[in-house]
Amino acid sequence: MPKKSLLFLSLGCIALALVIYRESLMKWMALDSIWYHDVLVAFACLIIAVVPAIPYGVIAAILGAKYGFAAGASLNLIISVTASIVMFLLVRLFFSEEGRVKTANRKGLRMLTQFAEHNAFFTVFFARTLPIVPAQVVNVFAAVTRMPLQPFIWGTIIGKIPYLATVTLVGDQIMNNADMKQITIIAAGYLLFVCLVYGIYRLYFQKRRRQENR
Repeated sequence: MPKKSLLFLSLGCIALALVIYRESLMKWMALDSIWYHDVLVAFACLIIAVVPAIPYGVIAAILGAKYGFAAGASLNLIISVTASIVMFLLVRLFFSEEGRVKTANRKGLRMLTQFAEHNAFFTVFFARTLPIVPAQVVNVFAAVTRMPLQPFIWGTIIGKIPYLATVTLVGDQIMNNADMKQITIIAAGYLLFVCLVYGIYRLYFQKRRRQENR
């Protein structure tokens, strides 16, 4: 069996299992547990983050409600970044260099690929801060380009902090006091941050395009 088919089959089976047992998994995560149960919860969350049968934002909020803001946010960041690195390395491992180059240079992706390869940290950072961009799309696209691993990791870490901190804090607020005013302020603050990041990205991209067209 080709390596790519084996990869997709394995991920598909994991996704199916997560969909079937998602309700039991969510209930189990909500229970009080001892330390080795917490390790199993973290491992289950890692699988979910790699194969998003459940949106990870939901899981991040649950971990925030279960462990509090500080511990929950730290755990979410570790799990989410680890999942991104795993997917990045899986694509690099299971797809040949020739196949990745062809994919990255397809019509409509060539300019974006060149931009990402020359601005790796910047591209990953801004993609991570925009929640409308699926995390797996960023992981796979970065892996099929010639983007080095190190800027991908740093862009992922720094770019994920605002979103994960916000979702974790919302989960913590809902569990502890359910103050809708505070939750609304948190959500509005994050929305403002996203708009600011998007505006900076548009200005930067337009400036580079004008420079390239000269």
